Amino acid sequence: MNRFFSGVFLTLIVSSGFKALTWIAKIAVPLFFIVILYIFFDLFFSGNENAHINSTTAKLTISEAATIVAGGFMAAALTTPDISRYCKNKKHLFWMITLCILVGEFVINGISIYIANKLNTADIVSIITHNAGIIGFLSIILSVVKVNDVNLYSSTLGLANSLEIFTGKKWNYFKLTIFVGLAGTTLSMIGILNHFVGFLSMLGVIFPPIAGVMLVDYYILKTSRKILDETREKGLLPDESTIPHVGWPAIIASILGACGGLIFNFGIPAINSILISGILYWLLIKNFFSKIE
Repeated sequence: MNRFFSGVFLTLIVSSGFKALTWIAKIAVPLFFIVILYIFFDLFFSGNENAHINSTTAKLTISEAATIVAGGFMAAALTTPDISRYCKNKKHLFWMITLCILVGEFVINGISIYIANKLNTADIVSIITHNAGIIGFLSIILSVVKVNDVNLYSSTLGLANSLEIFTGKKWNYFKLTIFVGLAGTTLSMIGILNHFVGFLSMLGVIFPPIAGVMLVDYYILKTSRKILDETREKGLLPDESTIPHVGWPAIIASILGACGGLIFNFGIPAINSILISGILYWLLIKNFFSKIE
């Protein structure tokens, strides 16, 4: 029942709009940052060996670990526009992304790796509650809310855009948020978190193909670049009649890239999937969808 009520609470926050997300972030992010720094300095300077926590966490191969990390990075990169569109100008956008990478990925993740190795566990709940008590526990709750409200927000936004494209009509954001939130809550209640590592591995081959398509499209094929340049000067978006309504080559290449990442076990699946999708997208555009350019 705890998962049910927490899921409903989270869904109501996101359905209230973007401003509700910002208030949670203003509290959760600084608090979590302070707690992690406190644990790090306590372990680093005190040399407290009694803080060691026994763990039975399964070891991952380099290939598995790289795929999981790649999946997380790709998911974050693909959902960044959902948040960055609220930046006031290019300068704000630059610093938002740069600070997230430098502070979030390098500093916080680096510290987290040190702490996890020092305490011999990857269980974030055990780490923080064991070393920071009730304040640490509160930071976990708020951080979980923060992470998942962004996930729910981006998921609902993506679903709304997809439905609008395929059905030709706008869908109610509030109702879609409730639907996606309840679906996520249901999956949580039936035990999807027991397969979390497998889920992250799956993300590592599903999201990279999308990035592969985007990279090839922007840097190599330069699809619709002339139209985009002309409308950018006017501060407008391209007219829907001048661009494809549905990017079938991108969809096909992304699906096949993900399948390739799942099927081929050699090397790093995340890299395999991104290469397969990029190459397939280029071949499809050049041989079957050349008019798109």
